[in-house]
Amino acid sequence: MDKLIQYLKSSPVNYWAAENAASELEKAGFIKLCMEEPWKLEPGMAYYVRPGDTALTAFRVPEQPDPERPFFRMIAAHTDQPGLRIKPGRSLRENGCYRLNAEIYGGPIYSTWMDRPLSLAGQVSLKSGDPFRPSRRLVNLKEPVLVIPNLAIHMNREVNQGTALNEQRDMLPLGGLYEEGDAEALMEALAAALQVGTEEILDFDLFAYPTEEPCLLGFRKEFLSAPRLDDLVMACAGLEALIGTPASGSVNLLALWDNEEVGSRTIYGAASSMMRLILEKISVGLGRTREEFLRDMANSFLISADVAHAMHPAHPEKHDPVQKTRLGGGPVIKICAGQSYVTRSSDYCVYEEICRKAGIPVQKFVNRSDSRGGSTIGPAMAEWVPCRSMDMGIALLAMHSARELMAAADYGYTRRSFIEYYTL
Repeated sequence: MDKLIQYLKSSPVNYWAAENAASELEKAGFIKLCMEEPWKLEPGMAYYVRPGDTALTAFRVPEQPDPERPFFRMIAAHTDQPGLRIKPGRSLRENGCYRLNAEIYGGPIYSTWMDRPLSLAGQVSLKSGDPFRPSRRLVNLKEPVLVIPNLAIHMNREVNQGTALNEQRDMLPLGGLYEEGDAEALMEALAAALQVGTEEILDFDLFAYPTEEPCLLGFRKEFLSAPRLDDLVMACAGLEALIGTPASGSVNLLALWDNEEVGSRTIYGAASSMMRLILEKISVGLGRTREEFLRDMANSFLISADVAHAMHPAHPEKHDPVQKTRLGGGPVIKICAGQSYVTRSSDYCVYEEICRKAGIPVQKFVNRSDSRGGSTIGPAMAEWVPCRSMDMGIALLAMHSARELMAAADYGYTRRSFIEYYTL
């Protein structure tokens, strides 16, 4: 649990989630590869590649592939979260206040972002000698610098009956006061954090994030309350499992993708062909033929690891009347007839049996038949990675809130299940 809490604290946005994962892999002896170079892979060795600044794939090569086991044993999660992305250009200066121009990223619960101290993190592009390759620096202001204030109840008497929040009017974060002639405060803050001149900054990819730290709560500390559980909890569990597992008879692989919250259809999203390219480069690096690679693809297995819905204690009517997923009940297999999850019984039984053999409790989630649920990276990857696949995750309450809730025990169950999956 300490590893998870530290990962959540140090990974406020997708850029930092990938960067911190890479740092952990480096400490564990994984060797960094480059997509633009040929790979020559050695049996028993561990590697990772950063196809983009917000994505990462790490893998451990077997000493000898076991034909009785999947060639690639894969776990995939995502690094992004719903929230507020800062637009380029000048900030808004209205009524003596300085507000950042922002747009909604993904599907956050708007009201949970109100009246919270917020900071900014992401990547800044700086001038360099090559226009095709600007210098890129990660930034995290860390300190609270923003807030989105609610309208007072005296001016909105219906606020407790539910108030619609307009994205352009109500969801722009307040960053301070201004006087005529003031410099652009955001650019000054970025320049100070990076110790560069404001004239060196070309542009930025910045997201607002809540600054309150994760904490254990409950009378027996049963719960973890934290921002960004969706989906850093699954990314961290996969990372710990891969690092902590020796080489097996398969290529054990963890893929962290970006942009799941907006559909995955980007170059560094799970719906791109990037995963297929990486798998093929691994195959070539192991000296396998094209025919062997195609056979290896057919003989592989993918766990799409994203969070799942726990039954809300105040709203049991929102859930299926039979499958009642609960906090602390173990990892959740996600099933949907519409294939928003890719799970079939012949595939999810693999994971279910792994959990059973290890003494790990496991649950199943299905939507109410009259309710449409969400989707995840499993279906997105299916186009380019046509192998046996399943969707699963840790049960949450308040999914897509600025602060989500899970049972602390479920992290240990899930991490153990991933270790068993990589080992058997």
